[in-house]
Amino acid sequence: MKNRFIPLLVCCLLSAGAYAQVEFGLKAGLATESLQGEEFRLDREGREDLLFAIADADYGFQFGALLRIPLSDRFDLQTELTFNSAKTDFSVNDPESGEGLQVFSERYNDINIPLLASWKLAFLRLQAGPVGHIYVSSVSDLMDEGGIDRAFDSFNLGYALGGAIDIGPVTVDVRYDGNFSRYGEDIMIGGGNIRVDQAPKRWIGSIAYRF
Repeated sequence: MKNRFIPLLVCCLLSAGAYAQVEFGLKAGLATESLQGEEFRLDREGREDLLFAIADADYGFQFGALLRIPLSDRFDLQTELTFNSAKTDFSVNDPESGEGLQVFSERYNDINIPLLASWKLAFLRLQAGPVGHIYVSSVSDLMDEGGIDRAFDSFNLGYALGGAIDIGPVTVDVRYDGNFSRYGEDIMIGGGNIRVDQAPKRWIGSIAYRF
């Protein structure tokens, strides 16, 4: 899927840019991570069960650049390249450790590449289109605990729906960023595999300055 999405994005930009005046912009914003509060019980034969759960998903931040290609008075095509960072807390309760409930933090970073079609309705721009999520890196307290490991997919395809308002060269937008499949779903604990739906579903609010 990754091999098809990026060439398609490049072809659309080159063909549209030949007929329009492209606007370039820089943007930054905040995102609310909307992970499901899933809880899992790892059955260990002859031993007490280990409980694992998503405890909290904190705010994330993003920054990057955008290109907007006008196709008509009301329609335009917009793509972006943004770096995103978000933090999630996991709770682990291992009765055999004697330490009770423990909370471990994990921060993961990815790059978003949306390709949005935009329709101007009065002062509002309605936006929708596919988004490619490329995994970059992660730092996790879980990795420091014996027998606990974490795996992320390198690429995930999702979608974005939202709206934007232009105030001169400034654009303010709010959108929902979802996914068509899971993203980074495998956690290995003591040889057991837990499948966690940690697709980066999130509301994103950002502000951009166009040149």
